[in-house]
Amino acid sequence: MSLHATITHIENPGPLVLPKTLSNLFMGLIVIGALAFVGGVVLDSTRAWQNYILNVYMFTGFALGGYMFVSINRAVNSHWAVVPRRLAEAFMSFLPVAFVLFLILLAGIVMEGDHIYKWMGHDAGIKSPTKASWLSFGPFAIRSVIFFLLWIFVARKLTNYSLAQDGGQNADLSTKANRFAIAAMLLFAPSYAFFSYDLIMSLEHKWFSTMFTVYTFAGIFQSTMALMVIVFVKLKNNQLKNVATASHVKDISGLLFAFTIFMCYVGFSQFMLIWYANLPEETFYYMKRSEGGWVIITYAVWFFKFIVPFFGLLGQGQKKHERWLMLVCWGVLVGQFLDLYWMIFPARNAELVPVSWIEIGTLAMFTGLFGYFVSRWMTKHPLIPVGDPKALVSANWRFWE
Repeated sequence: MSLHATITHIENPGPLVLPKTLSNLFMGLIVIGALAFVGGVVLDSTRAWQNYILNVYMFTGFALGGYMFVSINRAVNSHWAVVPRRLAEAFMSFLPVAFVLFLILLAGIVMEGDHIYKWMGHDAGIKSPTKASWLSFGPFAIRSVIFFLLWIFVARKLTNYSLAQDGGQNADLSTKANRFAIAAMLLFAPSYAFFSYDLIMSLEHKWFSTMFTVYTFAGIFQSTMALMVIVFVKLKNNQLKNVATASHVKDISGLLFAFTIFMCYVGFSQFMLIWYANLPEETFYYMKRSEGGWVIITYAVWFFKFIVPFFGLLGQGQKKHERWLMLVCWGVLVGQFLDLYWMIFPARNAELVPVSWIEIGTLAMFTGLFGYFVSRWMTKHPLIPVGDPKALVSANWRFWE
């Protein structure tokens, strides 16, 4: 590992130059996807809102993955991550939009009632008074709103520290941001855990697992790293060609590889403990997802989320081939979608629900919204934190090349 000081001065690459065709593509996805979602609500409202839950969780996860990427690298005073950090900050900018989308979801939950969340019905069968009071719509909505407002505040604070340095290097701001990042991680852990429990795990309100939110966090961070690799490689070959290096790509994909292993470890441990204990109140979750065709999705999830990234990124040389990296990362994103599909849909569907125009349309709408608002934020700010005192070191980062 070495640093080769090949750059003595960083030229500001400026904001993102967004091609008009890409902007139009995002808008087209939003319009077409919105029409598909509305059509789904008319024809099969429960299925449409299940898709909405899936996409709210997945795309909020990308924003929170950026939140954690920034927080972790700030907290450890990372040098290499300065150049790609602005991309993660751009992902965080989607949180206010995700909050608005979540408020729409609350309206959908009210309309659907116990067709989606069984605990909203009178015959939920929850014996614990504490659990019954926790799983009621009022506290559910209040908690979630508080979590979003907290995440937006913290993300904005972290981003403002970074943007404030763009006008000139200020080491004091880096110190403050690094300290604040520690608090950001501590606030994230319980808020995300309860959010995952409420939105996803409570779909099976009689099932519980203390490892569930650890698994879902591994999933959102893994998929966020995959998305960061895809976007960062594109930027590296265009506007960031003078500051982004193959070593940056290698390190982001290294995080992707690490969380692939962590995700598999947690997922297998959760399954193994439930299988070994063989308690009916726990095993039904997996039994339901191994019948009625759902086992196909089970195998597909592990293929795309573990087999593809583990063997696809196992060798150092594989991380040097950008086309291969892109293929692996797209596979991980497919796996994340299928994993959430596998968690959400069997709760109300004993038989496999094939992916149809409702799923594709709703995904297209959220993809367009995420792409539009994130790229719009990137057109307003420099693509790298040019004022960070460690920016020059990061631009000269050479792990291997």
